Amino acid sequence: MNIKKDFGLRIKELRNKKGMTQYELAEMVAIDPKHISHIETGRSFPKADLIEKFATAFGVDYTEFFKTEHLQDRKYLTEKINIIIKNATNEDLRKILKILMCLTN
Repeated sequence: MNIKKDFGLRIKELRNKKGMTQYELAEMVAIDPKHISHIETGRSFPKADLIEKFATAFGVDYTEFFKTEHLQDRKYLTEKINIIIKNATNEDLRKILKILMCLTN
């Protein structure tokens, strides 16, 4: 895990969910659009006041930017899923199967 890269990926994910361009986000938080690019690619990490501006722009709590487990590579995700399955009850496994079947249909 790389905090700068993970943070940047999360910012990009949230920006895309909101349908914003880097330029639009930059205007909302009053920074240069190049700085958004540098953050999203992990070349820069914002100071706390900018993180607060991002949270306001996206309408989320700042802690949302650090929820990045789902952005990890395939190996990490597979290991996490295997641990969950290994520790699941029979009822949990039924629910997991139901969810997976919905995703593949």
